[in-house]
Amino acid sequence: MTTLLDVCGVSKRFGGLMALKDVNLTVSDNEIVGLIGPNGAGKTTCFNVISGTFPPSEGQITFDGHNIVGMRPNRIVRIGLARTYQATSVFPTATVLENVVRGAFTRSEDTFLGSLLGLAASRDADARLRRHCMEILDRVGIAHVHDHLAGALPYGFQRRLGVAIALASDPKVIMMDEPAAGLNPEESHAMGQLIREIHEAGGTSVLIVEHDMRLVMGICHRLIVLDHGEQIAAGSPEEIRNNRQVIEAYLGTEAI
Repeated sequence: MTTLLDVCGVSKRFGGLMALKDVNLTVSDNEIVGLIGPNGAGKTTCFNVISGTFPPSEGQITFDGHNIVGMRPNRIVRIGLARTYQATSVFPTATVLENVVRGAFTRSEDTFLGSLLGLAASRDADARLRRHCMEILDRVGIAHVHDHLAGALPYGFQRRLGVAIALASDPKVIMMDEPAAGLNPEESHAMGQLIREIHEAGGTSVLIVEHDMRLVMGICHRLIVLDHGEQIAAGSPEEIRNNRQVIEAYLGTEAI
């Protein structure tokens, strides 16, 4: 396998607080990797550093051969690293389809001048983009509500819309920050199936932060465990399930 994302020796300080300390992780092509740990372990901070929201205090991050430290988040998306968020992050007053079209800005063939002048080539490019976005909505199971306002969707559909927006940029890797947060067990199971289908259908790699251990253990090839900003374990789901340090720090005896 080819390594797409390589996080090497990354630390992050906020004043006197060490939020991350010497974190190392990789995501290869055709792989689902889980980043787990208790609340406050540094998982979302790690995502924020990788995605360019915060610069690392130390360490290197490369993606698909590019050094992405200091790169703007929109540029990181353009080279193939997309992200979803813990909270639903949709444009509530735009339709579901319009939300996905906005997420597809990196692949648009249209030009500002062509759009301004209403050229035929611009209209054709827009039609192709909208067809592509409808295909994505179909993949995530919400094409039937494409003309609904995003803010009026049921919560479970909003979570799926967040995934669709990330897919619209045609990423090589999607970072998913608690995609099952707030979902009931049935919806969480369906989200796990969706993530697996996205991975298998398009070869898209996934780095996922999630507290639903049934979901994580069921779909991930490897797991990295953080505790108080430090990496305490890495390995297969079976290895992590039986790691005494992980059990004590996070899983607990009832989870094994």
